[in-house]
Amino acid sequence: MNRSIVRRLIAKDLYLYRWLIAGAVVAGIVAILVSPFNSIVGPILFMTSIIAVGIFIVIYGILKEHQDKSVLFVLSLPISAMQYTTAKVLSALIAFLIPSIVLTVLVVVLTAASESAPDGNIPFTVVMMAFFLGNFCILIAVVVITNSERWAVAGILGTNLSVSLFVIPVRGMPGIGEFIEGPIAVWSPAILTILGIEAVVIVLSLVFAFLVQSRKRDFV
Repeated sequence: MNRSIVRRLIAKDLYLYRWLIAGAVVAGIVAILVSPFNSIVGPILFMTSIIAVGIFIVIYGILKEHQDKSVLFVLSLPISAMQYTTAKVLSALIAFLIPSIVLTVLVVVLTAASESAPDGNIPFTVVMMAFFLGNFCILIAVVVITNSERWAVAGILGTNLSVSLFVIPVRGMPGIGEFIEGPIAVWSPAILTILGIEAVVIVLSLVFAFLVQSRKRDFV
Protein backbone atom coordinates (compact mmCIF):
# COMPACT_ATOMS: atom_id res chain seq x y z
CA MET A 1 0.00 0.00 0.00
CA ASN A 2 2.73 2.46 0.98
CA ARG A 3 4.73 1.77 -2.18
CA SER A 4 1.60 2.27 -4.25
CA ILE A 5 1.05 5.66 -2.62
CA VAL A 6 4.68 6.64 -3.23
CA ARG A 7 4.32 5.75 -6.91
CA ARG A 8 1.09 7.75 -7.12
CA LEU A 9 2.73 10.75 -5.49
CA ILE A 10 5.58 10.55 -8.00
CA ALA A 11 3.10 10.27 -10.88
CA LYS A 12 1.11 13.22 -9.49
CA ASP A 13 4.19 15.43 -9.31
CA LEU A 14 5.35 14.45 -12.79
CA TYR A 15 1.91 15.37 -14.11
CA LEU A 16 2.22 18.78 -12.46
CA TYR A 17 5.74 19.17 -13.87
CA ARG A 18 4.70 18.28 -17.42
CA TRP A 19 4.64 21.87 -18.70
CA LEU A 20 7.98 22.67 -17.07
CA ILE A 21 9.51 19.61 -18.71
CA ALA A 22 8.01 20.45 -22.11
CA GLY A 23 9.02 24.10 -21.81
CA ALA A 24 12.62 23.20 -20.99
CA VAL A 25 12.84 20.81 -23.94
CA VAL A 26 11.35 23.36 -26.35
CA ALA A 27 13.61 26.16 -25.07
CA GLY A 28 16.63 23.87 -25.33
CA ILE A 29 15.79 22.90 -28.89
CA VAL A 30 15.34 26.56 -29.85
CA ALA A 31 18.74 27.28 -28.30
CA ILE A 32 20.33 24.47 -30.32
CA LEU A 33 18.77 25.84 -33.52
CA VAL A 34 19.95 29.37 -32.74
CA SER A 35 23.53 28.36 -31.80
CA PRO A 36 24.90 28.02 -35.38
CA PHE A 37 23.76 31.58 -36.10
CA ASN A 38 24.63 33.18 -32.76
CA SER A 39 27.39 31.61 -30.71
CA ILE A 40 26.51 33.68 -27.62
CA VAL A 41 22.71 33.70 -27.45
CA GLY A 42 22.33 30.00 -28.24
CA PRO A 43 24.52 28.61 -25.42
CA ILE A 44 23.15 31.14 -22.91
CA LEU A 45 19.56 30.20 -23.76
CA PHE A 46 20.45 26.51 -23.55
CA MET A 47 22.01 26.84 -20.10
CA THR A 48 19.18 29.08 -18.92
CA SER A 49 16.55 26.53 -19.93
CA ILE A 50 18.25 23.81 -17.84
CA ILE A 51 18.90 26.06 -14.85
CA ALA A 52 15.39 27.52 -14.89
CA VAL A 53 13.58 24.18 -14.96
CA GLY A 54 15.61 23.04 -11.96
CA ILE A 55 14.74 26.17 -9.99
CA PHE A 56 11.02 25.95 -10.77
CA ILE A 57 10.88 22.27 -9.88
CA VAL A 58 12.50 22.82 -6.48
CA ILE A 59 10.60 26.00 -5.59
CA TYR A 60 7.12 25.04 -6.78
CA GLY A 61 7.37 21.28 -6.38
CA ILE A 62 9.03 20.99 -2.98
CA LEU A 63 9.31 24.29 -1.09
CA LYS A 64 5.88 25.71 -1.90
CA GLU A 65 4.17 22.50 -0.81
CA HIS A 66 5.69 22.94 2.64
CA GLN A 67 4.80 26.62 2.77
CA ASP A 68 1.18 25.92 1.77
CA LYS A 69 1.01 23.15 4.41
CA SER A 70 -0.45 20.79 1.82
CA VAL A 71 2.15 18.33 3.10
CA LEU A 72 -0.09 17.88 6.16
CA PHE A 73 -2.75 16.25 4.00
CA VAL A 74 -0.23 13.93 2.36
CA LEU A 75 1.14 12.85 5.73
CA SER A 76 -2.38 11.96 6.85
CA LEU A 77 -2.14 9.08 4.36
CA PRO A 78 -0.57 5.74 5.36
CA ILE A 79 2.90 6.93 4.39
CA SER A 80 5.95 7.87 6.44
CA ALA A 81 7.78 11.19 6.31
CA MET A 82 10.77 9.52 4.66
CA GLN A 83 8.59 7.87 2.03
CA TYR A 84 7.06 11.26 1.30
CA THR A 85 10.54 12.79 0.98
CA THR A 86 11.60 9.94 -1.29
CA ALA A 87 8.60 10.56 -3.55
CA LYS A 88 9.32 14.30 -3.75
CA VAL A 89 13.03 13.87 -4.46
CA LEU A 90 12.55 11.09 -7.04
CA SER A 91 9.82 12.99 -8.90
CA ALA A 92 11.99 16.12 -8.93
CA LEU A 93 14.99 14.17 -10.23
CA ILE A 94 12.96 12.45 -12.94
CA ALA A 95 11.43 15.77 -14.02
CA PHE A 96 14.89 17.34 -14.27
CA LEU A 97 16.55 14.38 -15.94
CA ILE A 98 13.98 14.08 -18.74
CA PRO A 99 14.83 17.40 -20.45
CA SER A 100 18.50 17.14 -19.44
CA ILE A 101 18.97 13.71 -21.04
CA VAL A 102 16.87 14.56 -24.10
CA LEU A 103 18.83 17.75 -24.77
CA THR A 104 22.20 16.17 -24.03
CA VAL A 105 21.53 13.31 -26.44
CA LEU A 106 20.27 15.76 -29.04
CA VAL A 107 23.38 17.94 -28.78
CA VAL A 108 25.72 14.95 -28.92
CA VAL A 109 23.93 13.42 -31.92
CA LEU A 110 23.77 16.69 -33.86
CA THR A 111 27.40 17.48 -33.08
CA ALA A 112 28.55 14.04 -34.19
CA ALA A 113 26.44 14.27 -37.36
CA SER A 114 27.55 17.80 -38.25
CA GLU A 115 30.62 18.38 -40.37
CA SER A 116 31.10 21.92 -39.05
CA ALA A 117 30.61 21.36 -35.31
CA PRO A 118 33.77 20.00 -33.61
CA ASP A 119 33.25 16.61 -31.95
CA GLY A 120 35.82 17.67 -29.37
CA ASN A 121 33.11 19.72 -27.66
CA ILE A 122 31.08 16.59 -26.77
CA PRO A 123 32.95 15.65 -23.55
CA PHE A 124 32.78 19.22 -22.27
CA THR A 125 29.04 19.30 -22.99
CA VAL A 126 28.55 16.13 -20.94
CA VAL A 127 30.63 17.62 -18.11
CA MET A 128 28.48 20.76 -18.14
CA MET A 129 25.22 18.81 -18.05
CA ALA A 130 26.51 16.72 -15.15
CA PHE A 131 27.47 19.97 -13.42
CA PHE A 132 23.91 21.26 -13.79
CA LEU A 133 22.62 18.01 -12.31
CA GLY A 134 25.00 18.41 -9.38
CA ASN A 135 23.79 21.96 -8.80
CA PHE A 136 20.21 20.74 -8.92
CA CYS A 137 20.88 18.03 -6.33
CA ILE A 138 22.57 20.55 -4.03
CA LEU A 139 19.53 22.81 -4.35
CA ILE A 140 17.22 19.90 -3.56
CA ALA A 141 19.28 19.12 -0.45
CA VAL A 142 19.16 22.74 0.74
CA VAL A 143 15.37 22.97 0.36
CA VAL A 144 14.62 19.53 1.79
CA ILE A 145 16.82 20.14 4.83
CA THR A 146 15.81 23.73 5.62
CA ASN A 147 12.29 24.20 4.19
CA SER A 148 13.33 27.85 4.16
CA GLU A 149 12.66 30.35 1.41
CA ARG A 150 15.74 32.36 2.41
CA TRP A 151 18.00 29.33 2.19
CA ALA A 152 16.36 28.40 -1.12
CA VAL A 153 17.16 31.85 -2.54
CA ALA A 154 20.72 31.58 -1.20
CA GLY A 155 21.03 28.15 -2.82
CA ILE A 156 19.74 29.46 -6.14
CA LEU A 157 22.16 32.41 -6.10
CA GLY A 158 25.06 30.20 -5.08
CA THR A 159 24.49 27.53 -7.69
CA ASN A 160 23.93 30.12 -10.42
CA LEU A 161 27.11 31.99 -9.55
CA SER A 162 29.02 28.73 -9.57
CA VAL A 163 28.25 28.25 -13.28
CA SER A 164 30.51 31.08 -14.42
CA LEU A 165 33.13 30.05 -11.86
CA PHE A 166 33.08 26.52 -13.29
CA VAL A 167 32.80 27.00 -17.05
CA ILE A 168 35.78 29.25 -17.74
CA PRO A 169 38.43 27.46 -15.61
CA VAL A 170 37.31 23.97 -16.69
CA ARG A 171 37.12 24.91 -20.36
CA GLY A 172 40.73 26.07 -20.22
CA MET A 173 42.10 23.15 -18.20
CA PRO A 174 44.93 21.06 -19.65
CA GLY A 175 43.45 17.90 -21.09
CA ILE A 176 40.20 19.71 -21.94
CA GLY A 177 40.79 23.09 -23.59
CA GLU A 178 43.11 21.84 -26.30
CA PHE A 179 40.60 19.20 -27.45
CA ILE A 180 37.35 21.24 -27.49
CA GLU A 181 37.80 22.49 -31.03
CA GLY A 182 39.27 19.19 -32.20
CA PRO A 183 37.71 16.83 -34.75
CA ILE A 184 37.24 13.93 -32.30
CA ALA A 185 35.81 13.58 -28.80
CA VAL A 186 38.67 12.98 -26.36
CA TRP A 187 37.68 11.55 -22.98
CA SER A 188 40.86 12.62 -21.26
CA PRO A 189 41.78 11.85 -17.63
CA ALA A 190 40.82 15.45 -16.77
CA ILE A 191 37.31 14.96 -18.18
CA LEU A 192 36.85 11.63 -16.42
CA THR A 193 38.15 13.06 -13.12
CA ILE A 194 35.68 15.95 -13.23
CA LEU A 195 32.83 13.59 -14.09
CA GLY A 196 33.82 11.44 -11.11
CA ILE A 197 33.85 14.45 -8.78
CA GLU A 198 30.44 15.52 -10.09
CA ALA A 199 29.06 12.03 -9.46
CA VAL A 200 30.34 12.15 -5.87
CA VAL A 201 28.75 15.58 -5.32
CA ILE A 202 25.42 14.32 -6.68
CA VAL A 203 25.38 11.24 -4.46
CA LEU A 204 26.60 13.02 -1.32
CA SER A 205 24.05 15.83 -1.72
CA LEU A 206 21.15 13.40 -1.85
CA VAL A 207 22.51 11.14 0.89
CA PHE A 208 23.06 14.12 3.18
CA ALA A 209 19.53 15.39 2.51
CA PHE A 210 17.98 12.03 3.44
CA LEU A 211 20.28 11.61 6.44
CA VAL A 212 19.35 14.98 7.94
CA GLN A 213 15.69 14.48 7.10
CA SER A 214 15.64 11.10 8.85
CA ARG A 215 16.85 12.72 12.09
CA LYS A 216 14.31 15.53 12.12
CA ARG A 217 11.76 15.42 14.93
CA ASP A 218 9.52 18.08 13.44
CA PHE A 219 9.08 17.13 9.79
CA VAL A 220 6.66 19.90 8.89
